[in-house]
Amino acid sequence: MDHHCPWIYNCVGYRNHKFFFLLLFYSVLALQLVVWTMWESVRYTMKHESPFLVMFAVLFGETLSIFLALLITGFFCFHIWLMLRALTTIEFCEKTTKRMKPDASIPTSAYKKASWIGDVQEVLGKDFFLWLVPGTDLPPDG
Repeated sequence: MDHHCPWIYNCVGYRNHKFFFLLLFYSVLALQLVVWTMWESVRYTMKHESPFLVMFAVLFGETLSIFLALLITGFFCFHIWLMLRALTTIEFCEKTTKRMKPDASIPTSAYKKASWIGDVQEVLGKDFFLWLVPGTDLPPDG
């Protein structure tokens, strides 16, 4: 088990890590799309005399989407970093609390593969063309 995620109300582990990763990936894509395409609406409401409620709703929506995009993008980048180091969230938390010395190294896993491709394949599967498709081709033993 990696960790319990309250947002998906489930534990993230070997069998569903790919689905959690893809949830973050597609959330980042959707939020970035909203942020960048909504910008034109913000500019339009600021240039033209729009009613206050319309202007407030557009600015509030853009502000909220920017905040969420920054938050989820950072979280997604953290999980990419964890995947490339072959760490789970729990392993990362355990190893960072144990290494409180300033000269301690960045934590790695005993399961780290020789290349980053091997680490990505452990989460997303062996077939490159199925990496972004929900479904699994992971070995049954984990």
